[in-house]
Amino acid sequence: MATIVGTSADDTLDGMAEGDRIWSLDGNDVVDGGAGDDFVDGGAGDDALTSSSGFDEFTGGEGNDRLSFIGVGGAARGGTGVDTLVGDYAAISDAFLFDGMHGHAAFGDLSVKGNHLYFLDIERLSLTTGIGDDRIIATGFSFVNVHTGAGDDRVETGIGDDQIYAGDGRDLLFGGGGDDFIRGGQGDDYVNGGNDDDTLEGEDGNDSLVGGRGNDRIDGGSGDDDVNGGDGNDSLTGGLGSDTVTGGAGDDYLSNSFAAGDILLGGDGNDTLSAGGEDTAYGGWSDLYGGAGDDRLHIYTDGSLGALDGGEGFDRASIALDDVPAGFILDASRFGSIEVFDITVKSAYRGVHLSGGNGNDRLFCFDTYREGPSGNDVLNGRNGDDILVGGSGADSLLGGDGNDSLSGEYHSDRLLGGAGADLLTGGSDADTFIWDEASVRNDRSVDRITDFRGGDGDVLLFRGFGGTEFRDFESFLAASRDTPEGVYVSFDGDAHGILIQNTLLADLSAADVLFA
Repeated sequence: MATIVGTSADDTLDGMAEGDRIWSLDGNDVVDGGAGDDFVDGGAGDDALTSSSGFDEFTGGEGNDRLSFIGVGGAARGGTGVDTLVGDYAAISDAFLFDGMHGHAAFGDLSVKGNHLYFLDIERLSLTTGIGDDRIIATGFSFVNVHTGAGDDRVETGIGDDQIYAGDGRDLLFGGGGDDFIRGGQGDDYVNGGNDDDTLEGEDGNDSLVGGRGNDRIDGGSGDDDVNGGDGNDSLTGGLGSDTVTGGAGDDYLSNSFAAGDILLGGDGNDTLSAGGEDTAYGGWSDLYGGAGDDRLHIYTDGSLGALDGGEGFDRASIALDDVPAGFILDASRFGSIEVFDITVKSAYRGVHLSGGNGNDRLFCFDTYREGPSGNDVLNGRNGDDILVGGSGADSLLGGDGNDSLSGEYHSDRLLGGAGADLLTGGSDADTFIWDEASVRNDRSVDRITDFRGGDGDVLLFRGFGGTEFRDFESFLAASRDTPEGVYVSFDGDAHGILIQNTLLADLSAADVLFA
């Protein structure tokens, strides 16, 4: 047995082969007890005391000390300051038991003194375990960092901003209070962040992740996961697999990244739900439920659509379609409780048919066709103040009720604004602008045509006006007059009619105005 005494400087001291008694005194000292059952007193200063053999007893003394035990038992007392207990038991294949509230840990044969670790006055914990089924109750610390190995582990931390990294196995992980980071690792894990703002990662396996209270960030990873944000404004991602993602209370953002039969439930609050991925054209389908609050639902798909339901509140849905099949039909009115739709077709195989809901919708066909000629699309805005934009085919745009904006873009399109003050743009080629007598009979608004070209193939088509005074080209001329903005056509001799912008009445002929 040797007695070793340091100085007031920063010392590096190593014990002998037998049980030593070491006082490092003042200074920021580094001490290794060596073989045997040693006693080490760090004294004042920020000391690093290490035990890798025998059953050592450490006292940190004053200062912020680091007391490390590598694969062995022992006893540690931190003293004053913010002290850290480091336990490296990665090489231990037995179950590791850690009880932070009572200052005791044990592994292997509990009848062996060297398999027990006792500690007192410790503020911070850094712990690594091996492949056994570990039970770690690491409450009572201001900070915890835990790495577990393979095995079915249970880890609980306290009120600090803690970190848990689990390995293989079916783990139960609880963050408690504080802004925690928890990673489940491989296996089917249960992860609960507890209160405050947590970051949870499921990684591999069919995991269940719960954020609890606070503004949490949760990523399910691969596998069929159940993700629940709980209270707070959460950011939730299902990841790969068929996931169920629930926002709970608060203004949440829900995403599955890769559409694969997921269910997204917003819950209370003004939520944003996003399914699919712009770089994943063939994603499958997802079900999105906004719940209470003013929600935004976003989905990217090749045409496979599940359920969309905004729930209570003023809700909006954005649907981006890519590589949709020929003859694809989307009727937004089949979706529940959504006030506004924004539907875009990026590419398709021939024509598509899009119908909005009863709100102020936007329908776009930016259709780059994969094979054959351009598709002839049908866009139907229904009620509301809608925006409809055609694509590269000969499209039909139906505004419905409301003050709509219709743009045909390329080729010979057919535009019917319906009731309301509509803005009509045919685009290139010869377009047909249509009015039905039934839709304008009780209307008191003015439609505008921005690009009518008389004599170049554009046509004004009036349907069902045969029983009125407005029934042929002569009556059309009688109802029309030049204005500084263009030709104004009145249906009732007053403020109900059409303004054909940048056009003179003399430029129009009977070939430009048709009745049916």
